Amino acid sequence: MALRRGNRGAPVFDLQRRLETLGYPPGPIDGIFGPRTEAAVRAFQRDAGLVPDGIVGPRTRRALARGGAAAGGGGGDPASRPVRRERGAPPGEPRWMAIARREICTREARAGQPPNARIVEYHQSTSLRATSDRTPWCAAFVSWVLEQAGIRSTRSARAKSYLDWGHALDAPRVGAVAVFHRGPGAPTARGPGHVGFLVEERENAVLLLGGNQSNHVNIKSYAKSRLMAYRWPATSP
Repeated sequence: MALRRGNRGAPVFDLQRRLETLGYPPGPIDGIFGPRTEAAVRAFQRDAGLVPDGIVGPRTRRALARGGAAAGGGGGDPASRPVRRERGAPPGEPRWMAIARREICTREARAGQPPNARIVEYHQSTSLRATSDRTPWCAAFVSWVLEQAGIRSTRSARAKSYLDWGHALDAPRVGAVAVFHRGPGAPTARGPGHVGFLVEERENAVLLLGGNQSNHVNIKSYAKSRLMAYRWPATSP
């Protein structure tokens, strides 16, 4: 049975959880298919190359299960999907966020298996050009996404290289490159860091769409106390 606005119950709850995991916030996860859930479904459908009618039928279910690839669009493995140029981001989001969202669920290969080719592809956007998906890759992911959008990245494998990229923002902005300090001690330009794209800023946390977050691309919460900077492209072609 197709799900649509007005439906309630466990299937809607499961749908909302899946949308949230894939980076399409459906509003409260309460099992009620309201306007915010419908808007999230439409945004997902647009990015998956489906008709954005807000109705979760068989094709949308299959795309949700695969993490965004439309039926017949190249299979469910994110590493095997061709990169598609963004056709329109959800309202308020810059175009590179749609590219980043399509990579959600890309993860490192299991131990003993060949490295995930998609993550190795991310690495080729940096001067390090690592060939292992176990080499830290958060900066490689950001660089790859920006380059796919036609924006020059730092082309560095260092997360904190983005402290000097573009220009600083005085206020949070969806899609901003957010740079964090990692490890003990006070934040400095040296030492370990993390980088990703801002989805939402909360009172004490930042929701970040990034790579190498628990070994895959997802949206994860990071302590705001570790935030060093929000950066924005100097130019957007």
